[in-house]
Amino acid sequence: MESSPNSILTFFQDLFADAPGIAVFDPYVFSEAILEYPVFFAFVAFWFGCCIGSFLNVCVYRLPLGMSLVSPPSHCTVCDHKISVWENIPIFSYLCLRGKCRWCHAPISPRYLIGEMAVGLMYMASFVYVLRFHLPLPTMFVYFLTISVAYPAALIDMKVRLIPNELTYSLLLLAPLYHLVHGVGLPPHLLDWRGFLISIVTAGLFGTLLTLFAWLGEKAMKREAFGLGDVKLIAGLSAALGALPALWIMLSGSLIAVVFMPIYSFKHPKFRRRGFAFGPFLAIGLGLWLLFGIPFTDALLYPDMGLDISAISFVNDHHVNHYDRYREHVRAVLRERELEEERKLEEESSSITDPDTEF
Repeated sequence: MESSPNSILTFFQDLFADAPGIAVFDPYVFSEAILEYPVFFAFVAFWFGCCIGSFLNVCVYRLPLGMSLVSPPSHCTVCDHKISVWENIPIFSYLCLRGKCRWCHAPISPRYLIGEMAVGLMYMASFVYVLRFHLPLPTMFVYFLTISVAYPAALIDMKVRLIPNELTYSLLLLAPLYHLVHGVGLPPHLLDWRGFLISIVTAGLFGTLLTLFAWLGEKAMKREAFGLGDVKLIAGLSAALGALPALWIMLSGSLIAVVFMPIYSFKHPKFRRRGFAFGPFLAIGLGLWLLFGIPFTDALLYPDMGLDISAISFVNDHHVNHYDRYREHVRAVLRERELEEERKLEEESSSITDPDTEF
C-alpha cells in the first residue's frame, strides 16, 4: 500500500481502497498511522489535552465546593450567563473574548488558559515520550490518566489543603483496570492478570507504608505530618506507573519541597500555620518522571545497556511484544492484500484475448 507522505487523509483513503476489511480504529492500523505521521498526532494529543484541561479546570473549581461536575452547565460566576459551545473552545475562546465574559465583561482568570495549555503540553510530552523510548502505545493512556488526576489534585491542594477522594479513588480504580485490559485486542488477546495483581499489590504496599509513616509522624510531632490525600495519591500513582516511578515522584517532589517551602514560609509568614500542601510537589515529580524518569532509572537498573531501553516496558517486558506485533500484523495483512491484488491483476491480464490470436 502506497501513501502520500504529505497527507494523513491519503493514508486512510489508501487503507480503505487497498484493505477495506481493516477498520480505521483497528489498533494495528492506528499504530501504523501514528508511526508514519507522529507530528500530526502529537498535535492531536496536545488538543485532546487542552480539552481535558478545560474540564479539569471545572473540577478544580467545583470539587472543593461539593458541586456536581455536570450540573449546572458551565456559566459565568458573576452574571450566571450560560457559556455556549463556541465560548468554551479551549484557548481560542479565551483569546477571542480577551479574557472577559461576553455579557458582563467580568475578567476570567488566566488560570483557565494556562491550565488548558499546561495539560495539553503534558499530553503532548507523554505522546512524544512514548514514541521516543519505543514504549507500547497504550502506555500513553496511563500517562494521560495520571496527568488528569495530578493536575487538579495539585491545584485543589494548594487552595484548600485537601485532595478530593473523587480524584484519588478514580486513579486507584482505573489504574489496575488499565493493566488488566490494555492488551485486549492485541496478540495473544489475553487479560493481563499479572499486571493487574502487581498494580493492586504495589498500591496496597505504598498505601500501608505511607499511612504508617503518617501515623508515626503525627505521634512524634503532635500534628499532621502527612495527609491521607497525599497517601492515596501516591498509592494511585504507584498503581498506574509502578513502584520505581512512585519512588522517583516522592523523592524528587520531597527534594523540591525541602528547598522551596522554607523560602516560601520566610516570605509569607502568615501561611506557616496553614499546613503543608504536598500535592503540587507530587505533580512536579510526576512531570519530572515523564521527562527524565526512564533513562535515569534504567541507567541504575540496567547499567550495561547504555540507556538502550527499546526492549524494556514500564511494567512488564512482554508489553513491548504487543507493540512489535502491532506493526508486524498490519504489515502482514497489507502484504496479503497486495499479493491478492497482484494475483487478480495477473488473472485479468491473462484473460484478455489478444485480437490477433486465431482460434
